[in-house]
Formats: sequence, structure tokens, C-alpha cells
Amino acid sequence: MRSIDDLNRWKDYGFVMTPVQDNKHPETKNSEWYYTWSFNELLAAKRLGMFHEKSSVFTIDFDDDDNVAHRYLHLLPPTFTDGKVVNGQKVMTHKTYKVNGSGAPTIGGSKKYPKNISKNKGLLLEVLTSTQTIFTGGDRFIASDVPPAEVDIKSLENELKLICFFTECEKAWPAEGGRDEAHIRLAGALARLPEDEYPEHLLTAYVTQLCINTNDSEIKNRIKKISKQRAALKNEKKVYGITELRSHLVSELEAYNLLYEQEEQELQEEDFYKDEPKEYPLIDGGMDELIEYAPVEYLMNPIINSRSFNQTFGWYESGKTVFGMSLAMHMCSGHDLLGWTCDKTIPCFYLESELPGATIRKIRDTVKLGMLDRNLTFDHNNYFPLNQDNLIDAGFKYGFSAIAVAKAHGKDAAKDYGRRGREMIENHLHKIEKRTGKKPFFFLDNMTKLSTIDENKAQDWNPFLNWGTDLKHKGFSGMFVHHANKNKEGKGSSGSSTIGRLLDTSIQLTKLEEDYRFPMKGNKNLQSSIEFDKSRGFGGSEWAKKRIVTMSEQGEWKHYPFLKQNSFEILKLHEQGLSQQQIRDMAKNKEIGDPPLSSASVDRLYLELARLKLIIKNRQTRCWSCGSPISTDADGSCSRCPTGIPCQECGKCICQRPKKSNGGNT
Repeated sequence: MRSIDDLNRWKDYGFVMTPVQDNKHPETKNSEWYYTWSFNELLAAKRLGMFHEKSSVFTIDFDDDDNVAHRYLHLLPPTFTDGKVVNGQKVMTHKTYKVNGSGAPTIGGSKKYPKNISKNKGLLLEVLTSTQTIFTGGDRFIASDVPPAEVDIKSLENELKLICFFTECEKAWPAEGGRDEAHIRLAGALARLPEDEYPEHLLTAYVTQLCINTNDSEIKNRIKKISKQRAALKNEKKVYGITELRSHLVSELEAYNLLYEQEEQELQEEDFYKDEPKEYPLIDGGMDELIEYAPVEYLMNPIINSRSFNQTFGWYESGKTVFGMSLAMHMCSGHDLLGWTCDKTIPCFYLESELPGATIRKIRDTVKLGMLDRNLTFDHNNYFPLNQDNLIDAGFKYGFSAIAVAKAHGKDAAKDYGRRGREMIENHLHKIEKRTGKKPFFFLDNMTKLSTIDENKAQDWNPFLNWGTDLKHKGFSGMFVHHANKNKEGKGSSGSSTIGRLLDTSIQLTKLEEDYRFPMKGNKNLQSSIEFDKSRGFGGSEWAKKRIVTMSEQGEWKHYPFLKQNSFEILKLHEQGLSQQQIRDMAKNKEIGDPPLSSASVDRLYLELARLKLIIKNRQTRCWSCGSPISTDADGSCSRCPTGIPCQECGKCICQRPKKSNGGNT
């Protein structure tokens, strides 16, 4: 049985834990995943799982029905490891690692191998990043109870590829008597792999494990073949390769393509450019004057236009998805939002890759309720949502394809493994255009789930950012949702500064600190600040200033100046007719603020409100001579100066006021 000490230890690992049902799905509260179960609930649960994203971990899941791949699991870097009991035997099935700046690994650009194959049809490995993994309870056991390790992602990817390859080899390996020929061919295939990515000690470990698994006692002779074959290749001697190994084992050994894809780069480039013109058009100034360029029109004025690529980012609980969906629902229905004007109605495609469909539906219903309360209609036919549940129901067992994948090294550096995911989205945009007759605006929520890149590397971002820029020139504007910089003092969204350079608008949302928050009913209202990390075309306007935005549980959006609640209290008193002095007197009696404000603080905040023109200070002008009021709207002007207004009582003007003496001189 697990204990309080176990839960505390796993919590220290960073695990966000959940009870798990018999159907392997997390327990829910109000039909939603829940992340703050009590220790008593966790102790009472039959099984426990850890949420990947909330725990900042990913899990390598060994799914081979034959349990051949599992025999190589222990060769991976040490980390938290668990398994399950199968037919009375303990079988290790999971290795869980800490997410670092490089994201989670892929297996040849996919989260599983083979791609598009389910477990009962030959799945070997899968990288789990966005659901949960059962790690204790029932038939599960913990084999290595240590904190998840942070490892080099590229090296881990290489080992996952090797496991897939050696699993396929072992399943086709000959019986005793024909093994030496097989090992010569295997060594030749391995010798062709880049030494910097697949050093000899790594290959030796896997060949050794193959020998152990096949009860081959000639381990030393087998592993020597690798260095001999590499030396032969360097001396340009004939060496067996993968073709001969496939023929000898009578197996396709498709996993070798993960390790060494000799011609894929050339084929990909040829396919990409085959329909392109061979040279750029030559255009002079006169010709340029005659070209009718597509107009740039505001969609949500002034922050989004019809030729823009944009970003919304923020920290946890800042309301990124709620804001994004609200923006989409107002844009597709032709309604204003937060003071911005919807100048042109446009179909909207909202891709939500992380949240359950039921949760997304609740958000949409809340936003709709707020629109109905303002007598606004929501155009269902102009709004096109897509989420993970939709894809699974349609047969996509593993959801969305990655739209940005970490760049490989060496010979694979030019490969773009995120291209298919982006093509799927672009094809979907064309389907919406065909349905509506208009090019839609797209939202991609969020980049952490839709990509497997090292966010700090500009070269990993470039294919995605260039694609977004190309799309806007084709008339498809859009916005992606991302997380903020991990360092709250840092500026911008998470990752390379390259992101902002190609964006038109970058919106930052931040959950409000307590002294800025309004007393709002309910537990699910949204209160955040909004500011613009980039504001192309409106950076000098009032709209670029930081504001407070709120959405109630009934979907009502409001916006305010970025002020603490004390300032709003002073503003409320001013609007009730109290003067600055009266408000100061209240402060002296400790009637304002919690903790109470001083009179000096009231003056400072009052002047700030006046500077922001939220308070109009009504000053009276009086005659310097007799003290009678002088109206600035009075007729007439001074004959001595062009600007003064003579007093109607004594006739004196300010220009006649004697100058102050200075050392006896006037």
C-alpha cells in the first residue's frame, strides 16, 4: 500500500497525480479532469496516474505485444520506471523523463512507431506527452522510484530508434547456426550510421543485448564486427549493408529508415519545388504602380487585420483559451469585443489540441450566454471548432500531427518533420473556404501541444513562422496560442526572440495579482491584464496601453484601466460627488483601503487618475486684484495682450499684475 511518505515523495518529483478508473481514464469532477486531489483521495484510489503536461514529464511507453522491445528498456538512461504484472511476471513498461527546453522526443518525427498503427496491430513504442500514465496500484508496480531525469533529447531519440530497429531484427533473427552471417550484415548496416550520433559503445550495448536475448554466447566476436566494418568502410572496402540484412532475415526492417534515410532529403526538396517557377519576376516601378494588390482590411480594429499572423501568450490561468475562443466567436459573428470594433465578419477555425471536448463546450456556452445577454447572435455556421476528441472519434487515434518539430543534426538537418501537420491544417482552411466562400481566420491552441521543438532555438521555429507568414500573404490570417516565458520577469512568450520578429500582433495575458482584482461572484470568473508585446500599426495609440479585462461566469466581458483596487475606490467616491479634500478626510479616518490609505497616498492616486483623464479637475479662475470669478467662456479679450480676459468687476487683466520684487528690483 502507498503511504503519505510516498505521496510526498512523488509530489517532490513534480508529479500532479490523479486516481484512475478501471477503464484507464482519470477520475473526474464535474465531468472534467481534476488536478488537486487530496491526499486522502489519492491514498484511497485503486490506481494512481500522473498527468504529463502538468507534471512537466513525458513517458516512453513500451507497447510491444510480444514484449521484445521491453527487453531493451533498461538500456535507456536511468529515470523513474514502472511496469505491470503480466501472467504473474513483472514487466517494465514505462520510463518517465523530465521535460526540458528541447521538449519531448519523437521517433522519426512521430510520437509512436510504427506511425498510424494501434497496439493490437504491431505498435512497439509511444511517447506520451499530453494525457496521463498509470504508475502504481492494481497490477502496476514501480521498478525505480527516483526523480524523473532530464536527458539529452536527441540522444534519447536515437536510442528509441535503435530499440525499434533491434526489436524488428530480433523478431526475424535466425536460429542457432545461421547467426554469424546475420551479425556480419547487421554490423555493416550499423557501421554506416553517423559515429557522432551512434558511437561504438552505444551500438555495442544493443548488439550485446540482442545476443543475450537470443541466447548467443559469442558476444565478444559479435561486437568486434562493428569496429571492423567501420574500418573497412573508411578504407573503401565492400561492406554488407541493410539490403543484404533484409534479404538474409527476410524482413523489411522498416525501422532502419529511422536511423539512416539516405535519399529522403533530396526527394523531399524535389517534391517541394517541382511546381515552382525557376526565377523571380522582374518588376520595375512603373509596373508596380499598375499592380492591384489585395487590400488589407481590419477584422478586429485595430489589433487584427486580414493580412496578419499573430500570437496570444500568457502564464497559467491567464485565460488564453477563453480569450481566444471569445475573440473567434465575436469575429465570426461580426460583433465588437473589449472596445475593439469588428469591421468585417469572417469565418473562424478554432483548433484546441489539449482540453477535453466537454470542457471546450462549456467555455463556448459561457461565451454565448454573455453574447445573448447583450442581445448579440452567435453565428454557428461561421464557426468551425476542432479538438482532440473530434480527431479520435474520426479515427485519428493519436490526435493532431505536430506542426513544428525540432531540427535534426547532420545529414537530417534539412528535413521538415512538421510539414505534414501544417499541410493538414492548410487543407482544412481550404475546406472551410469552399464551404463559406471566404478565407477563414485560424486559431491554433496551443503550441506546446502541437509541437516538439526546442523553443529556445530559432531554427526550430523558422519553418512554422515562415509558414504562418506565407499563409497571411495567401489571405489566411491567424493566431497561435503559446505559453509565456518561464521567467516571469522575462519578456515575451516562451522560446526564441525570433518569434516576435515575424508577428504582426502579440497579445500578452497575465492573471491579476490580488490587489488588482475585483470582488466578482463565483469561482470561475476571469481577471487578467492585457498588453501588447508587439502592436504593428497601432503601437502609438491608446489601444496599446495595458488594461484589465474580466469575464464573469455569465460570459460578460469588461475592460478597465490598469489600476489597483484602491484607485477604483477613489474613482467611485469622486463619481459620487466627493472632492479630493473630502476623500483625504476619509483617509485620515482610515475609511479607505485595506490596509487603510494615507492622505498622501490619496493625493498621489487622485493625481494619477486626473493624469489619465478619469477625473476631470474643475478648477475656478479668479481675478488677481478683486478675487471675482473669471469665466474662460466670457466674451472679450484684453486690449493690452492677446490672451488675457479682463475681470468683469474691476476690469483688470492678468497682464497688469505687478511683478514680484527680486532684491529690490521690479
